[in-house]
Amino acid sequence: MGDPYPNEGPNAKRMRTFYEAFKEAGHDVCVLAPSNGEEEKEGLIGFKNVPLKSKSSLNRLMNQFSIGFNSVKAAKKFGKADVVITTSPPALISIFGKRIAKKSKAKLVYDVRDIWPDVAWEMGSFSPKSMYSRVFEWNRNHMLKHSDLVTAVSQGKVEKLSNYSPGSDVVFITNGLDEKFLENSENPELIEKYGLDKTFTCVYFGNLGMAQGLTQLLDIAKKTKERQMPVSFLLFGSGVEEKKLKMYAEESNLDNVLFPGRLPNADMYTVLKHAGMSFVPLVNKNLTDSVPTKLYEALGVGCPVLLAAAGESANIVNESKLGIAVMPNDDEALWQAFEQIYENNDSFLKMRDYGRKVILEKYSRQKAAKQMVEEITKRFG
Repeated sequence: MGDPYPNEGPNAKRMRTFYEAFKEAGHDVCVLAPSNGEEEKEGLIGFKNVPLKSKSSLNRLMNQFSIGFNSVKAAKKFGKADVVITTSPPALISIFGKRIAKKSKAKLVYDVRDIWPDVAWEMGSFSPKSMYSRVFEWNRNHMLKHSDLVTAVSQGKVEKLSNYSPGSDVVFITNGLDEKFLENSENPELIEKYGLDKTFTCVYFGNLGMAQGLTQLLDIAKKTKERQMPVSFLLFGSGVEEKKLKMYAEESNLDNVLFPGRLPNADMYTVLKHAGMSFVPLVNKNLTDSVPTKLYEALGVGCPVLLAAAGESANIVNESKLGIAVMPNDDEALWQAFEQIYENNDSFLKMRDYGRKVILEKYSRQKAAKQMVEEITKRFG
């Protein structure tokens, strides 16, 4: 995997539950991941890599290739494997997972959380005719051709990958809620610090980046201030768009908006438990097969969701009955949905138990990990 392990990113959360499920089933498991400078955990072989200090194309390539080459070296420490699972993104490290599998004569499993370059096209990051597109397309098609099993986190991604490679064995293994997230204890200091029980609070968690479209939320904050509505907006996170968002809030005199930085998972639980609403956006309507991890967490805790997205994310919100989904960048629809959740918050909160039940029954990360174990055992023994 391409992220430090263990940490609290979506990649590491998914891999941790896979690790635990394979161990519980009696298998020997080793995780190859960049070292995060902490004491190495059981089952982890860490290695150094070129840090992703910026998200420029050159730095991304240096980061991914350093992860790839160093993972191949690190793989020598654990000897022969029967199955190698490589998870993407980062997209370009997967080819090195294939190399590790080939050396061990192991079965290769290609776990796809985002399809590259498709997701870059959908966000408008680069053109299908660009050099970067050709590199990522070759990588995607090569992995599909040479993998013994392909897993993907949404039905839409399964369909896309199956269309690219009709002969490939592609299986839906959902992303979802880590059930252990619900075992966190509440932090009274956070409740007091942010006035969560005193003021209606709309919260956002995650990257402050291009894919999130967070100016939509700041525009809502501007309208609530104009109408003198007592609403506080908390944007927890960091990212490439952070400076621009803070500047926009400052220029608009949005003293009802705070950027407190990132929170650990345990504290996210407390904030979601007491917030009136969680804002979960995607940058545009093209990202129909993307489901942000924070959506599962908000619904699992029982926090009403204002979703700015189309496709599978919207289907989950509608299924849970614990929020409203609207098209991204439809300012009027977003505002009307915000008003509806704000004015009828008690009615939405009555659906907490139902929404949590839907998530735990259909989108549990632990159940998904057990399915991964079953799929691999069924095919490879």
